[in-house]
Amino acid sequence: MPLSRRSLSQAEEVSLLAQVDSQCPSCGRPLFYKKRSREYKEYEIAHIYPLNPRPDELSELSRVVLLNNDVNHTDNLIPLCRPCHTRYDKPRTAEEYNELAARKRQLLALAEQQTLQVQYPIEEQIRLVVERLHTEDPENFDTDLDYEPKRVAEKFEASLPFPVRQKIRNAVSDYYPVVRREFIRMERDSPSASQLIYTQVKAFYLKQKALNIPQAQAFANIVNWIRTKTESETVEAAEIVASFFVQNCEVFE
Repeated sequence: MPLSRRSLSQAEEVSLLAQVDSQCPSCGRPLFYKKRSREYKEYEIAHIYPLNPRPDELSELSRVVLLNNDVNHTDNLIPLCRPCHTRYDKPRTAEEYNELAARKRQLLALAEQQTLQVQYPIEEQIRLVVERLHTEDPENFDTDLDYEPKRVAEKFEASLPFPVRQKIRNAVSDYYPVVRREFIRMERDSPSASQLIYTQVKAFYLKQKALNIPQAQAFANIVNWIRTKTESETVEAAEIVASFFVQNCEVFE
């Protein structure tokens, strides 16, 4: 017996549109158009795995990995512009399915990280550390530190890309004394604040680890979390602070 298309709630449809930022994830075309000061839909909600696959589609898609066992689940739904939806359905190939399913997994992972950013707090004082990085010249600080830089490299997984490794090494080498001084100053002004921040960063990292997120993406997620929470002017400042926590063992233990 053929399955029926489930009616989506308004909240579900809005959520699906927000996931793709109101742009077709296949071609980038806007999913709304304006005419005489009014907005109109230019999209359809597509099933990534077909709702009622034809015999030829069952054979074609026999080895693909489903996003959800319930094909009417929002995990298996995505807004597409009408031309892309038509092209995707006629005929639907395993290659096209895998490409769109991979894109949907990326969107779901991004949505999950946005939820975690809200759920995981970080003390307001960390904003002062990030702000100071925009005004401090690291060359004004003594870099003869009582730590071994090699400890950072020992924490890297083999899969961590070399540009990310070098970015972390450089940030530790250039800015560790600046960031450390700011945390010492923070502890003097607000006792226990720095230790609380260390604990919060560790908790956020452990959540990434529990989700089996590779180090490169985990580092990027931590950077984005710090930047969002501190409203940093630059991504580089958030990367410097995240690298400090790699050195200090809160991240990549």
